[in-house]
Amino acid sequence: MTPPSTAADTRRATIIAISLTILAYAIFNVGDAILKLLTQGHLHTAQIIIVNCSFIIAFAAIGGFLKDGKKAFVMQSPKLIGLRAVFSAIVGVLNVMALPHIKLTTFYTLVFTSPFWVALLAMFFLKEKMQFNRLLVILAGFSTIAFVFRPGAGLFDQWALMILVGAFFYSCGLVTLRKMGPKESRTMLIIVGSAVSMLLVVPMIPGNFRPLELHEWGLFALMGVLSAISVNCIAYAFQTAPAASVVAPFHYTQIVWGALLGYYMFDETPDDRVILGAACIIAAGLYLIFSETRKKKPAKVKPIDPAELPERAGPA
Repeated sequence: MTPPSTAADTRRATIIAISLTILAYAIFNVGDAILKLLTQGHLHTAQIIIVNCSFIIAFAAIGGFLKDGKKAFVMQSPKLIGLRAVFSAIVGVLNVMALPHIKLTTFYTLVFTSPFWVALLAMFFLKEKMQFNRLLVILAGFSTIAFVFRPGAGLFDQWALMILVGAFFYSCGLVTLRKMGPKESRTMLIIVGSAVSMLLVVPMIPGNFRPLELHEWGLFALMGVLSAISVNCIAYAFQTAPAASVVAPFHYTQIVWGALLGYYMFDETPDDRVILGAACIIAAGLYLIFSETRKKKPAKVKPIDPAELPERAGPA
């Protein structure tokens, strides 16, 4: 993909990339809302994960083969892919279990602690230097979570804790991805991660499966289609944007879509403390993004390797 060559081209590419990023995360949120709807339909966690992951594997395999042929199924670092898959499986199970019991705005607020976890984990395991101001921002972010969801506030319970733990393991997966580098097969990352998620819930299968109704099959298929569209929008946006930092902040639009979907689909009204906490968490996350950008500015615009695209910390 050729990077923009003139100021007008750059401006146009930036607008398109930002628009596609916002659209992608809106579609991701719709998928999360559908998953929440399914979890409220008396489907067991094991059945949801197995059916959902089956669709994910199918779409990933077809898309990978069409794009890269047999190369899409070649792994460079099988052990690291396996480790990342375990982290991904834990995140998926925790999120699917907790989602029926937690508001979407609360879910995304806790998910947005991921940049803090990544920064801390990278400092310890990848030996990345931590500037004092960044450390203060991270501490401020966790302090905000402690203030908003403190025991007795009525917001922090075992379900919120599961989402927070899921955000930590999601971040472990991102650090593992950094360790792998950009050349690893994204198709195999998705397939192996989904396969391990399915294996993790196998012991829960007996007695917990029921025939799916036609509309439930349709919802699962719709989730798969939406996921495929979103991933392609994100890929195109990150490949054509002047820099990753231009579009990365728009990940936080998920809190807006989450609030709207929660209100209209589940009659959820965001708590004032959650709104305040989300604003503080987003501000801290944006600071981490832009401070990282200032540390190393690229000499010229170049397209981003699809394997370097950030993942999302959603339920699926």
